[in-house]
Amino acid sequence: MPLTEKEQAQLQQFERRRVELTTHQWWERLSMEQKFGVYQLQKFGYELAFIRNEEDGPIAIVKRDGELATVDKNGDVNLTPDVKLRDRRPTPKG
Repeated sequence: MPLTEKEQAQLQQFERRRVELTTHQWWERLSMEQKFGVYQLQKFGYELAFIRNEEDGPIAIVKRDGELATVDKNGDVNLTPDVKLRDRRPTPKG
């Protein structure tokens, strides 16, 4: 039985989260405005971590040590974003 459109979308979402992209691959997905904003933050030690798709468009997430910043689709930088990250550490078995 073929998958429904909803099931296909869920599968793609699941697979997307399982693939680790390189910084270069994330960089290629940025708009020109975002590239400029991220480039400016890189001067201060920030690195592009990933892109999160939000209702208002893609948001570039950059990090420096424990600090996060975002760059929206228009290139606007937010140094105090309200961003929640999933814990990517493996869970202990026991």
